[in-house]
Amino acid sequence: MDDYHRREFIKTTVPGLLGVMLSLPALCAMATRANAFDGRLKADRSMHWEAFLEAVSKEAAKQHLDRWNEEKYLQKIAGLTKSLYLEDPVISQAMEKVAVRLKKGWVDFHDLEKNLDFAVCLLQFDVNEVIKPHNHPGMTGLILCASGEIHAQNYDLYKTIDEREVDGVRTGKYLLHQSGNSTLRKGDISTLTSQARNIHTLKASMVTQLIDIFTPPYNQERSEKSCWYELDEIPVAGSRTIYEAHLRE
Repeated sequence: MDDYHRREFIKTTVPGLLGVMLSLPALCAMATRANAFDGRLKADRSMHWEAFLEAVSKEAAKQHLDRWNEEKYLQKIAGLTKSLYLEDPVISQAMEKVAVRLKKGWVDFHDLEKNLDFAVCLLQFDVNEVIKPHNHPGMTGLILCASGEIHAQNYDLYKTIDEREVDGVRTGKYLLHQSGNSTLRKGDISTLTSQARNIHTLKASMVTQLIDIFTPPYNQERSEKSCWYELDEIPVAGSRTIYEAHLRE
């Protein structure tokens, strides 16, 4: 601060100073929005990575409220995700890294962001690669197809036939209701909540990259509660959407 500004500050009256202090939050908010629009929001309104994370973080923080609505949250996150600028350097560089690993046979996940409220991850699938049916206990999830094409099937727990733990190993027999069956291409989105569509399976028909957002993210407890299933290939007699499933060991 130079002498001019320092002298002007000293001459400010107490009411004037209070007025400036009261205006600071609004001024800071305006500055933040201006920063988001200048360089982090493109002319076509697509969101750069940092602006996207700020917006998701604001929405994800609402999960701690008593009346948090998961479906409405996913609608808002879906809108934000569809506005995400996929050529942002953070995303494009991550895609390049997993593409190199795929050529070397290292197909894996690449974390883009992880905090206490949510996690964003980039996944890459090879041709015909499958992730078997599995659940996401206590979590909401959104999948954005960033490139390629993938078949997604979602299920709900319809009935527990048998469930037990023997020598620390869980076993179970269930009926699952197929609640979703879709093919995702670039820009398409699939969602799940803690109560609906929570079990899903994915199979890529070509090299495919997905961006996952899970709220809250995996931790040790949620990882330990997660289940992997083996589904019968055909529905049970008399149904077209109910399948028998067993826990995978």
